[in-house]
Amino acid sequence: MPSSNRVVERVARSILDDRPGIDACFARVPYAGHPPDGYDMASFRQAASLLAQAHPAVILWNATRGALIGFTPDRQLCETIEGETGIPCATTALATVDLLRRRNLRRIGLVAQGDDPDGARLKQTFAQEGIEIVAGHNFGITDNFEAASVTPEQIEAQVIRLSTVADLDAVLIWSTNLAGHGLSARLGKHLGMPVLDSAALGILAAMPYVDD
Repeated sequence: MPSSNRVVERVARSILDDRPGIDACFARVPYAGHPPDGYDMASFRQAASLLAQAHPAVILWNATRGALIGFTPDRQLCETIEGETGIPCATTALATVDLLRRRNLRRIGLVAQGDDPDGARLKQTFAQEGIEIVAGHNFGITDNFEAASVTPEQIEAQVIRLSTVADLDAVLIWSTNLAGHGLSARLGKHLGMPVLDSAALGILAAMPYVDD
């Protein structure tokens, strides 16, 4: 996970509390210092090598950066880690695109931590994967650590607002450092559409690899 993240481990534990036969090991890589169109692969190789010593069923990059840089680096990251460790690798960004396609959720409202240029970039990269971002809210946060300070009430207000301004198939809370997991199920029921939290999507994407 990103080094500045305060949310992912709590989300993982809240999901795994209901599955006592499954454990999780965590490693962090620097949030900053990546090339603008990819990843600092040396840090990822080291983190994956250390995780591999615990013999996990899957190695997951639970972060949303892959969408901002265009998804291809995530595919390359998975190929590299799988090749070097022999362990399947998944990422939150790729798992999200796969889930949206499988469930035919094509018109999306996006609540994201970044600024407006980031929002425009996300609209472009998701469109290249067949997903239309038809409404969005950007909190304007460029420091990932600060994203954890956004309150669930602030996130909820924007999810509700987006649900009223466009015909949506789902709303996606897009930062694994935004605390959206605790409200997503309740809001989805209230709004009558899926409200998807990216940190939870990453964890759930790892479940099929795990043999209970």
